[in-house]
Amino acid sequence: MTTLDAIADLTLAQCCERWGVASRNSIKARAAALGVELIRESSTRTIWPAAYVALGDELADHLTGKRATLANFPGSVMASGDGSDGGEGLSVMAPTAGSHKRNGKLSAVMAASDGSDTITALAALAAALQQKPTPDPLVVARGLAEAADLGAWLTTAELAALLGVAAGTPRGWESGHSPRPGFELERRKDGASVWWLVTRQ
Repeated sequence: MTTLDAIADLTLAQCCERWGVASRNSIKARAAALGVELIRESSTRTIWPAAYVALGDELADHLTGKRATLANFPGSVMASGDGSDGGEGLSVMAPTAGSHKRNGKLSAVMAASDGSDTITALAALAAALQQKPTPDPLVVARGLAEAADLGAWLTTAELAALLGVAAGTPRGWESGHSPRPGFELERRKDGASVWWLVTRQ
């Protein structure tokens, strides 16, 4: 660690050099553990605010101790999930009320006792868990097949929801319209209501 005073913002690279850390993800994990909101100035430049450099220094000193982790640092926003001192192995802690938000989402908060490689792996895992699940590409096809098998008449709103289109889209369709290959619609008007039957071609 350098002896520079905490008088300026630090880039992640400067943080790595100052605190003897090899990975920028490890710096991000430390920021999350301390509740420090990093400032993203551009796609390639993220900084650690000057006001929290001293806190980062304290954490770096703490982590040099035996059985020291992010979780058992006194200034950490994490709390041990099992009441232990958090010194053995590694643990991924749930975000607490003190955790800051980054890009509208709670940051992942994690702890490790065996070096920055584990923290880096946990950061990557947390990022993957925060991603939205991939939509099922067969959901519409399955819905049409199920509707055809049931022989159920659908309202215009139900048909639109089934197809994932705007509620008004089916209103201009007539009997014989094919919403996708292999399926055909039968339209029936009953008073003021319009009903649709999905059939297989």
